[in-house]
Amino acid sequence: MIKPNFYLPKTLLTTNNAKTVKGEKKGFKTYILYMSPSRANDAGKNVCSHASPGCIASCLVGSGFGGMYTGVKAGRRNKTNFFIAERQKFLIQLDAEISKAVLKHEKKDDAIVTIRLNGTSDIPFENIIIKDGKNIFQLHPKVQFYDYTKNFTRFDKPLPKNYHLTFSRSETNHDKAMGLLKRGFNVAMVFDKLVDTFEGFKVINGDESDLRFKDKKNVIVGLRYKKMTGKNADNSLAFTSGFAIQTTKVVALPKVKKQILRKAA
Repeated sequence: MIKPNFYLPKTLLTTNNAKTVKGEKKGFKTYILYMSPSRANDAGKNVCSHASPGCIASCLVGSGFGGMYTGVKAGRRNKTNFFIAERQKFLIQLDAEISKAVLKHEKKDDAIVTIRLNGTSDIPFENIIIKDGKNIFQLHPKVQFYDYTKNFTRFDKPLPKNYHLTFSRSETNHDKAMGLLKRGFNVAMVFDKLVDTFEGFKVINGDESDLRFKDKKNVIVGLRYKKMTGKNADNSLAFTSGFAIQTTKVVALPKVKKQILRKAA
């Protein structure tokens, strides 16, 4: 494996997200770790093991600031290179940043800190030991963590009590998604327009906030498709691939022949 080039980032976590800001009105401050998805790193290592072609083609990383600014893309790639090249140093910095964030808001008494580790990646952090035989969730047992994942195997064993996972449906895992719903888990699905129910399950509006651990169980978390904003972005791929679900169809109107009106003689 090629050892990636990187510089030490000033911070790994960010609160700069339009959706998580909505949670602040409910008393929560969310810090997110944004990395580059799939194999978008110097080593070509896959940090989204179960990503589908449709997911990769229309990834959220290409929307918002991630799509508009090359500096944001470069910063996320650098964090991924750091994680791959010096994992232990990366995790120690992550641990320290979480502790700092918790202390900051405890002193202010202004918000409850929540952490989303996979903003644009899908890494099973529950399997990664940092120190004293503990993973990041065990090191911060009073902090609420949450994520979305396409890795259905993560639901086959108990997760840390302070870690909430929502499965993410794609064009290649629809059967797995429906199976997890039947088992009582929640599944996020991307739609062109939200509906009340889908295939017999209640759909909630997942865009109202990102606080997935507050959702009722056994529901579909409906998310509207977020358009990619990068240069030459093709937003049709999300729907032609089947990654996003179309609930509305364009009905072609019949062609009307032009009538030539003749003036009365």
